[in-house]
Amino acid sequence: MDGFYEPGRIHYTEFDKDQYQIEWVKFDNNSPMPEMMRTLPHVAYLVDEMEQALKGCEILVETFSPAEGVRVAFIVHKGSPVEFMEISK
Repeated sequence: MDGFYEPGRIHYTEFDKDQYQIEWVKFDNNSPMPEMMRTLPHVAYLVDEMEQALKGCEILVETFSPAEGVRVAFIVHKGSPVEFMEISK
């Protein structure tokens, strides 16, 4: 794994290093993240403006910054977790 987000106890690969731009995540057993995130796969979408993207959504995890220039949030859509990712230019 390329990185580790300590507050969420999440290990991750950097999607921009993968030929298909796939990010893999693994949660430590003591991760405080919601069970839905730890047990179900999710898709991620790049968004231009996080606040606009989150309007009217069921929030699973509020916006946080796992790395400099990156903000992410998780919503529930049709019973599954979905990640929104905003990257500063």
